[in-house]
Amino acid sequence: MADAQYKVHWFRSTIFQILVVGGVFFCAPGMYNALSSLGAGGLATPWYANATAAAGYVFMAVLCVTGGIIVSKIGVNAALLISSTGDIIYAGSLYLNSKNGTQWFLMLGSIISGCTDGLMYSVEGPIITSYPEPDRRGRMLGLWVFMRNAAPVIGGAIIFGLNHSTDSSGGVSLKTYLVIIGIMCAGPFIALLLSHPEKVQRKDGVKIVFRKTGWTQTLTEWWNIVSSRDILLLCPLFFTSWFYGSYVGTLQTQYMNVRTRSLCALVIPFGDIAGGFMIGYFLDMKRLTIKQRARWSFVCLMVLNLALWVWAAVLTKQLEDQQPVIDWTSGHLFGSSFALFILFDLATMATQTSLYWIISQMSDDFIALSYMTGTLRGVECAGQAVAYGIKSSNTTDWLSIGLNVGLIVLSLPFAWLVIRKIGVVEFEKISYAIQGGAEADEKSVESDQKEVVA
Repeated sequence: MADAQYKVHWFRSTIFQILVVGGVFFCAPGMYNALSSLGAGGLATPWYANATAAAGYVFMAVLCVTGGIIVSKIGVNAALLISSTGDIIYAGSLYLNSKNGTQWFLMLGSIISGCTDGLMYSVEGPIITSYPEPDRRGRMLGLWVFMRNAAPVIGGAIIFGLNHSTDSSGGVSLKTYLVIIGIMCAGPFIALLLSHPEKVQRKDGVKIVFRKTGWTQTLTEWWNIVSSRDILLLCPLFFTSWFYGSYVGTLQTQYMNVRTRSLCALVIPFGDIAGGFMIGYFLDMKRLTIKQRARWSFVCLMVLNLALWVWAAVLTKQLEDQQPVIDWTSGHLFGSSFALFILFDLATMATQTSLYWIISQMSDDFIALSYMTGTLRGVECAGQAVAYGIKSSNTTDWLSIGLNVGLIVLSLPFAWLVIRKIGVVEFEKISYAIQGGAEADEKSVESDQKEVVA
């Protein structure tokens, strides 16, 4: 029966697998994000840090797009283990740059981090979209968001505790990097706890199959998926989804003192957590049809994102006119900028969570979802590379504001062509069958015009 519930072992359960992936993300990219929340990785000036971030995002974009192929060859467990190591090197490069001014290692560390993080996104995406049972998918996405953003909260608390007395501008204390590196080193050990897909136990009894394919079939499947109409239509929205990060980080470095930046690193991730859980529970709400959930969430999130950029324009004008060094005692300027940064993270994480939910409607095949999530995350990283490249020199903040608003508006009609199909017609699904335990080269494509039975 469709509603039958199967008994599962906690170690093999879908929720434990999400916790493992979240734990790895907590230690690696999560702590990297905690440093990023300081602006410029906690360094005194943002320009070279932004240049290295741009380089890292270029490599991350490439590995995101091609990472699904790597995952299909080396397996989920090995990919997650390898991907948990690169951010340790990057944090070490930040430490040496802050201590000795070593710039070449900062660039190398950023590139290595970009490669391993790209691989992580390729393996993380299909786990969080294909492992959970359909009726718990939104809440599992919310749990994933909580786990990945608990790191910036805890890391931010550590950073704040070590830097709360520094009321001048400049870089954070060297102890900050050492503590963060220590936490990052736990990531590879947590990665060893992940179950192989075929050993995962779902409450609905559905088995997760990890297909092994030859190179010809792998590349053919990858190309069919990354060039599919729905994926291409979502690319503009993914490109702009994290484009705001370089603007916020540079603004913090330019106008906030160290202890206020540390407070931002502590509190702002709560916006991510709130955004992920709010949209996750909304997307699982049974009182609304799937069509209503998809459309209402999309419209509300896009209106919120555009409204925040109007707010950002007003704040930028005030900062340029006054040229302050913002402290948490600065009154209106602190309150306005602080609230804006929190809401930016809330809106962005809610938007990204809803996009992953949309992707989960497009396939139930682990490898296919790896290609989908990796490709779209790669496009997202390409957007971040461009954004940080723009802010690698002292360009006007109005350029960032204009580009963000323009990209959001440009992406709306393309994304709507996908959103409007949810709950109305079936997506064009590309699924690959396994016959007799071996790979089958034949693909089955379901029509994207087939009506859903109510």
